Amino acid sequence: MPAGEPWQKGSTLTASAIERASLVSKAISSNPRFSLSTREIERSGPTYTIDTVREYQQEFPAEDFVLLLGSDAFNGIPTWRDYEELLQSIDLVVAIRPGEQLSDVPGAHLRVIESEMFDISSTVIRRAAKSGADLAKFVPEVIANEVERIYGA
Repeated sequence: MPAGEPWQKGSTLTASAIERASLVSKAISSNPRFSLSTREIERSGPTYTIDTVREYQQEFPAEDFVLLLGSDAFNGIPTWRDYEELLQSIDLVVAIRPGEQLSDVPGAHLRVIESEMFDISSTVIRRAAKSGADLAKFVPEVIANEVERIYGA
């Protein structure tokens, strides 16, 4: 689910929400277990995770949801809007990048996934595209050219 207007990213994004949704759609197209949600893009104004969690829990009250985050995002969670409510509302699955430590966030119920495959961030991908590096090791081949076009030099 691409964010509509991610409030913490400010002006660092160079891809529009529509472009990011297109990238996600193409990247997951070969896996029938994934589907694209444009819920946050359709919402106007800054995008807050707590709003999305509230919507899903209201719409599907019998479901148990988890929120999958990278360790960098988890470490910043105390800066998120209504983060204490978020921690009480949903369990977290945190993917740890190699060499990164998790912050101690009181009240967080989380499961941790450690894997070398998580050693990629959106910042690294944007830098690689800007430098003209081969993006095949960072993104699915089906979107490599589009990522290069959007984020390249």
